[in-house]
Amino acid sequence: MMLEEPLSIAELSPGRRGAVVPPPAEKTVRGSVTVADGAPFLRGHVPGFPLVPGFALVQYVHDLVSAHGVGSDQGFVLKKARFLSPVRPGEELVIEARIERRDGGVRATASVSADARPAARIALEFPSRLPDLEDE
Repeated sequence: MMLEEPLSIAELSPGRRGAVVPPPAEKTVRGSVTVADGAPFLRGHVPGFPLVPGFALVQYVHDLVSAHGVGSDQGFVLKKARFLSPVRPGEELVIEARIERRDGGVRATASVSADARPAARIALEFPSRLPDLEDE
């Protein structure tokens, strides 16, 4: 499924957009966004009871860590996606991600809340080298 419009995080703190995580490093970043009622990815997703799809939450986490210089131009591995409560359009999402540089890449572990209630826990890994699928 492709997005018709890129997702973006409304507020970023601490740090500035595009800050690079120097090795070895750990930092926590935070962002917020409110999903508009007319967002294109909502069309047809649970008719009569619109919900923000899980892939959008994963994308918001990716956008946040990419805005802080991690993985914007490389692939990633979705290590964990636990959805804790439904997210409706119009709710404010707050994403807090812990970014850790490790041997072999970077890991981002995020908590997503919707209107102050837990909504998801998501972990992304940005390996320094993605596995070659042809080798399997």
